[in-house]
Amino acid sequence: MRQFFLVMVVLISTMLFAEINRPAYETGYRSYTIFGNTPILPIFVDYENAQWLPSVLPELGKGWVYIDNNGQLGGVVFPLLDRKLFMQVFVEYDPNEANYIKNSPRQIVGITRGTVYDTIGDDDYIAPLSNIFGFGFSGDAGPLTWGINLKLYADQYSRESKVGGVKNTLSNSTYRIELTPSVSKKGQGWRADAGLNFLYQWISNETSTEGYEYPYNYSGNAEFALYGRAMYDLTKYTTLVGGLSFGYAGASDDLKDNTASLDNTYLGLKFGALIKPLERLTLGSNFLFYHCWGGMEHKVTVGDTTTKTTTNGNELLFNFTQTVDFAVTDWFTLKAGSGKDIIATVGDSKTTVAGASATGASYDNSFDIGKFIGASFLYKELTLTMLLNFDFLTRGPNFISGATWVDPMAFVATLNYRW
Repeated sequence: MRQFFLVMVVLISTMLFAEINRPAYETGYRSYTIFGNTPILPIFVDYENAQWLPSVLPELGKGWVYIDNNGQLGGVVFPLLDRKLFMQVFVEYDPNEANYIKNSPRQIVGITRGTVYDTIGDDDYIAPLSNIFGFGFSGDAGPLTWGINLKLYADQYSRESKVGGVKNTLSNSTYRIELTPSVSKKGQGWRADAGLNFLYQWISNETSTEGYEYPYNYSGNAEFALYGRAMYDLTKYTTLVGGLSFGYAGASDDLKDNTASLDNTYLGLKFGALIKPLERLTLGSNFLFYHCWGGMEHKVTVGDTTTKTTTNGNELLFNFTQTVDFAVTDWFTLKAGSGKDIIATVGDSKTTVAGASATGASYDNSFDIGKFIGASFLYKELTLTMLLNFDFLTRGPNFISGATWVDPMAFVATLNYRW
């Protein structure tokens, strides 16, 4: 009877809280970022954690080959030295990475477009950030496990064209380095994980044509994040999970006629629970609070006129997500999830043109809904997971015809093998 009422409460809460703008499986199962490069860790301990918590690999103890997110991410985990040391290598391709994360220094790329660059540039290639290569090591240090990942991003683009007597040239490059160490410790009925992420990137563009010189270089442009997770087995049926993330991002550029600087701070809190009322049923509940505060200064000079705009603001996000995993057989598991995002944004701005100033205030409140259903198939150590976003029912033609990957994908598949 206790199990029956527990299942009913969860199902009712699922209907009440409805859906989420990102696919609910990201909130429920994955480590992911909303603001900057500050991650929110999931309530599951699995190989997926290894991107942000490489220290979990010695505990899981197996080799792993995976292709994730419809082929955008893939890698291999190698056990070494009688499984006392692990090495992972991974590659990632995301054509919209530069615009995917909110309130990040990469948004300066969009802010500083304009003036000369709109005349002779190519917005699609101003700062490519799509090709990622990474590797890491992890091991067992006795009282705790450790791990460290290094990510390297690199993209280059160049173009030369001539129309009539005017010759246009464009070249740009993006280089980025990201270091992620972490530690994990597990006791009787509890565990704790902590990680650190430091990111620095260089973006330069050189565009020249007759009458124009357009150098574009970032200075600063660093992101920092400190995050952790704790899990406690309240009963043999219930595990409580808590997480904390703190991050900072700052950047500026040194372009003469179009400059921008950005400073943002992030704070994330997550509370969750893993409930197993039946042997084959696992319920995951997630509540997330995320706060971003900071501002940007943007200055544009056209001829003798300089316009300076300063903005400051706060963005708050509240999220509830519910996931359900039901193992129909040993080789077939049904998955479903739903949740809701509530986002509140408030801000103020000041614009100064030729010594005259004007101020303004703004706010924007919204919520998004979404849900998914899918299945996981297991054959020995080979697992295939396929998830369908319900948006496919209303936006199917858009996805099929090539909607941007920034939007929640209609269908996501993951394939992995462990040994």
